[in-house]
Amino acid sequence: MIERRITFVLPEDGFSGWKINRLKTLSNMFRSVVILHNLTCWDSANIEHPLRILSLAGKQDDLCQLHIEGSDAELACMVLMDFIAEHFMLVNTAHRSNKRANLSLLRGLSTFRLPFEIDYHFARDSSNDKTAILEQVAQLTTQVNTTEMTQNLLKREQYSSTATGKMIALPHILTSDVDKASLAVIKCEKPVDWQAPKLGPVTLVIALILPSPPERSLLVSFTHLTKSLLDEEFCHLLTTSREPEAIKAILIHQLVKGQRANAL
Repeated sequence: MIERRITFVLPEDGFSGWKINRLKTLSNMFRSVVILHNLTCWDSANIEHPLRILSLAGKQDDLCQLHIEGSDAELACMVLMDFIAEHFMLVNTAHRSNKRANLSLLRGLSTFRLPFEIDYHFARDSSNDKTAILEQVAQLTTQVNTTEMTQNLLKREQYSSTATGKMIALPHILTSDVDKASLAVIKCEKPVDWQAPKLGPVTLVIALILPSPPERSLLVSFTHLTKSLLDEEFCHLLTTSREPEAIKAILIHQLVKGQRANAL
């Protein structure tokens, strides 16, 4: 079964009734099932149920996705994408990305605005080797002392595996070798043995490199993210995402949600 996703941000008028009806009409042109996921309030509904969509209470700057599944999902995605791009703030599909997906521009929306600087990196790995992946993380996150960074990451793994048991590994260290936080995502072509038999292999590595000592705001956001990675549905959303810009949007927004939760 083919699946495609469209990632976007709600504008000022959110999900007005006419937009919902138009999305339903467009979806009915295809055999695919279309599900709306509001990733901010963490709820979902079939686009065939307009009242349920309204009940999601979408607000300005909420991060959302359309998940399109079926034999004609590719064509449905292209048609729905045109509507989303015109009436919402498109972040990404397999067919088109938006400049807002660049981290510096994403900060212009409250969806992605953080009170601290962060470097984001994405890469793919075909080595199928844990040590090689950690070396790649070190190369992405520091220009100097990459060997020392790699050794620090390996030492952390010796203490206890950073595999989560949900196809994701979360290597993380505090180090005085960096001045600002880095978030490095490595998508593996094949499942990688993370040397944690009870937790299973890994297909997505999310590495957190934080300066020492870290700001409180950093700890708030990254603690929220690590707790989110205990949620099976959230992990499934990440591991099944194929587009780098979509993964970036989801992770950065989750860091923002940590700030919001702390402010309540």
